[in-house]
Amino acid sequence: MSRTQQAWKKKKVAGTLLMDVQAAFNNTSKRLLAARLETLGVEADLVRWTISFMTGKRVRLVLDGKEGEAHEVQTGIPQGSPAAPILFITYLSGIFEEVERRCEGVKALSFADDISWWAEGATDEEVAGRLSRVGEVAIEWAARNGVVFDHDKSEAMLFSRKRRVPTATIKVGEREIGFNKKATRWLGIWLDSHLTLKEHQKTMAKKARKAMARLRRLMGQMGLTSANCRKVMIACVQAVALYGSELWWRGEGEPGMVGAEEELQKMVS
Repeated sequence: MSRTQQAWKKKKVAGTLLMDVQAAFNNTSKRLLAARLETLGVEADLVRWTISFMTGKRVRLVLDGKEGEAHEVQTGIPQGSPAAPILFITYLSGIFEEVERRCEGVKALSFADDISWWAEGATDEEVAGRLSRVGEVAIEWAARNGVVFDHDKSEAMLFSRKRRVPTATIKVGEREIGFNKKATRWLGIWLDSHLTLKEHQKTMAKKARKAMARLRRLMGQMGLTSANCRKVMIACVQAVALYGSELWWRGEGEPGMVGAEEELQKMVS
């Protein structure tokens, strides 16, 4: 958000392209991951451990109680291990270096297999052009490294202070992606084109109210003590209501936040 606000101060607009890696953990190449670890200067013992960790895995299909023949799995990181997300992020890290090096003014932000590319420009068309270039470079890297993007899940957002409907489009593979007109959810945060986060506030408040209603029914049915009720309320209501609040909270009494403050006070006090 701060990067976009800095772009606004320069009288520019900004945009983001959201891409999702398909079957992320299952398609990770043992050979390419080992090469990536070596490039990053990881100790040889850890590289060998990683290869061993991904070796000797077998799968068997069971249908109506009948077991099929076991087959060795040549690719993929075993899920459920704390090491799995670390190894996958390491494997994917090369794409960020590649795109930022070849695409001027583009910055990457990711969480596991959810990738966001950010770019600024003087016009909507300039931003769309830069993000189209990102799509091209990202797909090239993916093809060389056994990564596949789910293009049906690709989305784009344009961030601008002006109230208008952007018409520029971004080319990603064979698809033309337009900038979303409504708020877009990424990593649980609803982002609108003006970054007011009002849609996010409303969505979280609605979820928290539903959680509170379920808690009231639970209290009536189970007879929870006040202490236990408080614990459940903090875990299930406050956690929902306050999710992402650090992005929009500007301090008590901030203009435009009065309604949000009152809503929060009702649920968390």
